[in-house]
Amino acid sequence: MTVLTVQVEANQDDGSREWDSMMFDWDFTQTNPNLIGAADESGGDPRDVTCYFRFLGVDIPSTATINSAKLQYKLNASYSYSSKSCRIYAEDIASSEAINSDSDMTNAQDSRTTNYATWNLSTSSDTTSFQDSADFTDTIDEIINVSGWDDGENNITILLMDPTEPDMMDSWIMYIKAHELSSGADAVKLVIDYTEAGAAVSNPAFLLFVD
Repeated sequence: MTVLTVQVEANQDDGSREWDSMMFDWDFTQTNPNLIGAADESGGDPRDVTCYFRFLGVDIPSTATINSAKLQYKLNASYSYSSKSCRIYAEDIASSEAINSDSDMTNAQDSRTTNYATWNLSTSSDTTSFQDSADFTDTIDEIINVSGWDDGENNITILLMDPTEPDMMDSWIMYIKAHELSSGADAVKLVIDYTEAGAAVSNPAFLLFVD
């Protein structure tokens, strides 16, 4: 088994979109912190937030078996609300391009994977240690089997979206530290445990001659 850990490398590779009812439009940002949940920048009409993390050079062969996959993250503020959750998707292409606008975010959402994991958000007051998301093995397995994966740059964009609690509004938002903070030391990590396909083993033949 091999464990591959890839961390967000640049400010442009994490961010979120938040609804602004005053402007009646989405506000796209790549600044700290990243948001999970539903919110309204103007405080009026909360809508689902989408948060993304792009990881470069996730060099896993398409023939590999994915044993586990998770995000490791640091909270930007304590989170104390139980029974809140969101879904973990990925952009379903061989190599994700940078997201630099709300239009890019929409395109990534529209091409998301069929497979997703439901992440029941953990309560915690720890803002200094990395914590684990839910496992999303099936999502990563779907990505590495996309046509062209072995020939691409293997960049993966993870999308956190569709909070599954209808009341997950402004006061229930989870805030995750972004690359912008601490020169990237606190940026989110993608951790994948996988096993490469083994080479075929040939059994030597023995000939027995009996006189």
